Amino acid sequence: MTLHPLLAATALLLTAAAPDTAPPPAPLRLVETISPQGLQEVSPGAIVSNAVIAKPDSVILAGDIVLDYKGEQRTFARGDVIRAGGATGVAGVPDAIFCEAVHKASVGKVLTGQFAFGVVGALRPTHLDTRYCLFDADKDSKFDHAFLIGAKGAGRAPFAIPPVEYGLIEGRRLSDDSVARLRYVGPAGSSDTIAFDLEAFAIGKLRDVPHSRYYVPIGKLPAYAIIGVAVVTVLTYDPTTRVATIRMDHDLAPGHIMLPELARAY
Repeated sequence: MTLHPLLAATALLLTAAAPDTAPPPAPLRLVETISPQGLQEVSPGAIVSNAVIAKPDSVILAGDIVLDYKGEQRTFARGDVIRAGGATGVAGVPDAIFCEAVHKASVGKVLTGQFAFGVVGALRPTHLDTRYCLFDADKDSKFDHAFLIGAKGAGRAPFAIPPVEYGLIEGRRLSDDSVARLRYVGPAGSSDTIAFDLEAFAIGKLRDVPHSRYYVPIGKLPAYAIIGVAVVTVLTYDPTTRVATIRMDHDLAPGHIMLPELARAY
């Protein structure tokens, strides 16, 4: 069946106006550090820390959760497995959240409802897709809050739910060759800075890492860089040889790394 041109145009407008229902993918976990210990004298290109990359965590519910918020009804059953979600930017929401798959509404149903109010009503922004996310505000292994991604305005605000226990399922290693690496670059950016690069080799190739380069000023040493949870301190630097003496005050793991191009792989 072919939509009337006005209906087709309206469908496009409604879709374009829909709020984003998919938070960024959950960060991958860095679960095991395999790094040299103590002081290191490093030349440009040296790997100063490594960590194993694992998939995001999931949870299994120990009870039912029934939600009915802003007309969006959903039931999570005991035994359901829910995967970790990424940062949403919603105020009052912690980093550790667990989200259902996107719940898609019917375009035809939305159009029918909107056209009950005429063409002007049909052109109002609306949402087609939503998803609920759950989180544990007091970290007692019970989900006690939820929020609705895809809702508009105040509808995104988290709300309390009856506490339901869950069990954590730790993500397995992404692949046998998947590691994050911290590499000493040497001089970079300007004459008075040196740099370290955060790299990720995962599922057979080097991957793009957002915000991968970190700088350390060498005017007043010792100085340090914070890279995720890693902390690397530069004690001395020789501008002639470009050799630095460093100390890993905190390794890359346990921590997290974002690899957006792999979001569909896990």
